[in-house]
Amino acid sequence: MNEYDSDKIRSLLGMELTNDPKKADVVIINTCAIREKADQKAFSSLGRLKHLKFRKPNMILGVGGCVAQLYGERLLENFPHLDIVFGTRTITLLPELISRVEREKRRMVETSFDVEEVFEFEPYHEEGKVTAFVSVQQGCNKMCSYCIVPLVRGQETNRSVEDILRETQKLVQKGVSEITLIGQTVNSWKMGGYKFGDLLKIMAEIEGLFRIRFTTSYPRDVTKKLIDAIREVPKVCHHIHLPVQSGSNRILTKMGRTYTREWYIDILKRIRDAIPDMAITTDIIVGFPGETEEDFNDTMRLLKEVEFDGTFSFKFSPRPGTPAVEFIDIVYDEIASRRLMELQAFQSEITVKKNQSRVGQIEEVLIEGESKNDPSWVTGRTSHNRVVNFLGMIDIRGKLERVIITEGFQNSLRGRLLENNLEVSHVS
Repeated sequence: MNEYDSDKIRSLLGMELTNDPKKADVVIINTCAIREKADQKAFSSLGRLKHLKFRKPNMILGVGGCVAQLYGERLLENFPHLDIVFGTRTITLLPELISRVEREKRRMVETSFDVEEVFEFEPYHEEGKVTAFVSVQQGCNKMCSYCIVPLVRGQETNRSVEDILRETQKLVQKGVSEITLIGQTVNSWKMGGYKFGDLLKIMAEIEGLFRIRFTTSYPRDVTKKLIDAIREVPKVCHHIHLPVQSGSNRILTKMGRTYTREWYIDILKRIRDAIPDMAITTDIIVGFPGETEEDFNDTMRLLKEVEFDGTFSFKFSPRPGTPAVEFIDIVYDEIASRRLMELQAFQSEITVKKNQSRVGQIEEVLIEGESKNDPSWVTGRTSHNRVVNFLGMIDIRGKLERVIITEGFQNSLRGRLLENNLEVSHVS
């Protein structure tokens, strides 16, 4: 979502981009507040720009996103060199705010949730990139005890089918082959009698769009209609990111997650029964207040039973304004750190085993571009969101190619290109 919002800022400003702040007339820091470390990175960035602003007083410095929404006016008080603070739903007002700073010579704060044009902008797309995000939703109604999203992004607001299709079609015209639909709980989207499963089927009718992904899903909103759409629509990728957060029912209740461990396992069974090759990834928080060793062991047992394809795991980070910040039964950092290392090491073993199990199989790979480590190799992703690297020519970027997998690693696969069911050799 943060990356999508950054693209929205680039599109709305319509300025020439530079990665060097020293050359910029406008510098925007787009922020995240999901964990305390993200806050600190934003503050550090603002601090580093103080001397540049002193040397270039006409440069406009703005901060947006979740940190801006969370702290608002206080950012102007703490950072006197800051010109603009804009929130998660006021990005579309940024050009006007910049004009007013230039015209009125005063600092601006705009963090309202009442902006109706939150989805109205011309999509930005970097030339040569074959994947893109499309937001279908802003905000969240789930109110998990640890989560700052409802506070900084507001109540759930769903986007119309027409808007989603219009933006997607424009991106496809710019060379995009794969769209990832994004929302805080993307599969809770509904609008005009349509549910999320309906949206996937409608999206699949767009000519020139090869693949559809979506993230992040909420377990309780996985419906039969959604599962059927994934199974029945070839363009929908066989990967779902379904955060569980903990394997302990006691901790899940304390988190306000609205489901039990048993219910979560059952929904995964329903998914895998319908789509046997479905890749499932998840989020896990360790060290949540009150988490005992037995609670943590429940989470480890869940990993062993489910065998996720991958996990994004973090230590609990108290966020201002959330109920969990008031919980007093804190888990010591050294205990949380040890648990996190143990969990990540175990998940690493599972991921490597799963990646190695793909060896010998033929995968359909969407080619994204050159490999980061070697320009003579190309890189892409399978339907299951696994990265594949192989020797090839960059002129197949944006195409779906058949690749036989030869090796499996922690973070990627390696393979050989097939043409007409024959392996293709490249000799340098």
